[in-house]
Amino acid sequence: MVYETRWTAPSYEWNFSDVNPPVQAWAAMEIFEIERKTTGKTDIDFLKKVFHKLLINFTWWINRKDRKGDNIFEGGFLGLDNIGVFNRSYHDQGDIQLEQADGTSWMGVYALSMMDIALEIAMVDSSFEDAATKFFEHFILIAEALNEHFLWNEEDQFFTMYYVCGMRRHNRYVFSQL
Repeated sequence: MVYETRWTAPSYEWNFSDVNPPVQAWAAMEIFEIERKTTGKTDIDFLKKVFHKLLINFTWWINRKDRKGDNIFEGGFLGLDNIGVFNRSYHDQGDIQLEQADGTSWMGVYALSMMDIALEIAMVDSSFEDAATKFFEHFILIAEALNEHFLWNEEDQFFTMYYVCGMRRHNRYVFSQL
């Protein structure tokens, strides 16, 4: 087994290649805000350093967990419920894909957190304004994808995940998130 952990935090000890939800940007802003509240000072240098590292991590997520490039993300331990009908970490080498509302939602939060960091830095360094705009655009694309791919089930009032077989979108098996 090959462990891919260069740009991610390992999920758990029995599978280091699986990934946890991408909450590092949110955590960085929490640290920044706590320091602002307790000391009255802001550490923009901290945000700049972490932003550049998180930019690499965000790109990894976009390239590795959105195989179709449609802003619907997949991933093993990303479930908001963490209880699945089958092993979400397993990916068939063929055309089978699990489309997840929860993995996609985590990426929406990641995009907004990156936007927040960029906006905070842009207050003192205007060169980050474009980055803030870019992450807002990412968020909008992710939110649109949730709607366009019909991951919300109006009847059940739950988000769903789809096990897609082949490139034809009508071959789906629907599992409601509990």
